[in-house]
Amino acid sequence: MNKEHYFENIKSLKLLAKHEVGQNFLINPDVCQKIITSLELKEDDVCLEIGSGAGSLSYFLSLGPSKSILIDIDEGLVTKLKTDFEGNGFVEPTLGNAMKYDYSPFTKIVGNLPYYITSGIIERALLSSPKCEKMVFMVQKEAANRILSPVGGKDYSPLNILLSLSGSAKRLFNVDRNSFVPAPHVDSTVFQIELNGSRDVEAIAKAYSLASRMFLQRRKTIFNNLKQYLGNADKAKDILNSLSIDLNTRPEQLTPAQYQKMSEVLK
Repeated sequence: MNKEHYFENIKSLKLLAKHEVGQNFLINPDVCQKIITSLELKEDDVCLEIGSGAGSLSYFLSLGPSKSILIDIDEGLVTKLKTDFEGNGFVEPTLGNAMKYDYSPFTKIVGNLPYYITSGIIERALLSSPKCEKMVFMVQKEAANRILSPVGGKDYSPLNILLSLSGSAKRLFNVDRNSFVPAPHVDSTVFQIELNGSRDVEAIAKAYSLASRMFLQRRKTIFNNLKQYLGNADKAKDILNSLSIDLNTRPEQLTPAQYQKMSEVLK
């Protein structure tokens, strides 16, 4: 399949993009190839592409060397990809909802994520893919800044804690808005997550759940939040003292490791 012809065809689909589900088709083949190359796919990998859309990333996944499942919620676009890649043994276009799909079989995950469910998809991917070694996502630049926020930053959140406990995240490169049709109003960022091979997903999920509860009232002290959570002031004080955490510390001042230790003590 000719690369130039394939991407010209994607450009022609501009008017079919559905704004309500955040569709913007990536039309820069160099960017697409760079994203897929960053996955470092091996023959024994099983890859999931989230939101395959018109097939921009799918084209390069179709070249191998691993098997990839391409999911999208748009039945018309899934049908397009089934036609595009008919007889190709590397890719399998599939109708699927990223917020309900089973991520457990996959060792690599990639996707151009729609803005309105970016955090939800990343959360689900991290909590339900114990075999995954690497994820590469493209999101709006503003969303990437939040997702990669440091401890104590204004955008620091439970998702940052979940990400840190699961592995390490790194910004790879930015993508100009003119690389898409229709062109969005903002630029995008591609970042990768390298997952810890020895991570305990269940323990991480508990720490993430605890952090989410503490952040519900992030302007309160960690003591007041934990006291309310446990319904017991003395127990809350004892736990924080045992972890050498100042009672007046606020939730956003605690590190991911401190949330994990607190979760272990509570268990």
